[in-house]
Amino acid sequence: MLELINFTDLTDEQILMILRWRNDERVAKYMKNKSVSEQEHRNFISNLKNDETKRYFLVKEDNDYIGVIDFVDIAADSCEFGIYANPELKGKGKILMQTIVEYAAKTLKVGELKSCAYNENEKAIALYGKFGFEIYGRDEQMSYMSLSLRKLDIMAKS
Repeated sequence: MLELINFTDLTDEQILMILRWRNDERVAKYMKNKSVSEQEHRNFISNLKNDETKRYFLVKEDNDYIGVIDFVDIAADSCEFGIYANPELKGKGKILMQTIVEYAAKTLKVGELKSCAYNENEKAIALYGKFGFEIYGRDEQMSYMSLSLRKLDIMAKS
């Protein structure tokens, strides 16, 4: 069973665990900010309490913390998501992506889900593609993708 733990409700132990994941080389190499300090991390979490355009969750599956998902630039019809898995676990990307798509569609009720990934992060780009994301732009560093949740909703009803 999956549980989404809002970053604003994290215990101190969970905050430090996420910071370790976030700064782990296997995760940090695909982040725009390669490393964050503990104080920056705590300030970021504290600021989430007053920001309606962002939601960050620690994802727990049974007894394991499997990763982090986030939604930013939340608007009436769209949002952007982010994802990273516990670097000590393998094969959790699919369940994290399913959770992202379901939360965006059912809870946020947005029509479009967007993301970007470094071009060299081929695993992420392939995973997003398996979920129907289409690349709509690319520059020297990043690929920009989107998924129409409206189309998924129409297909589900057919």
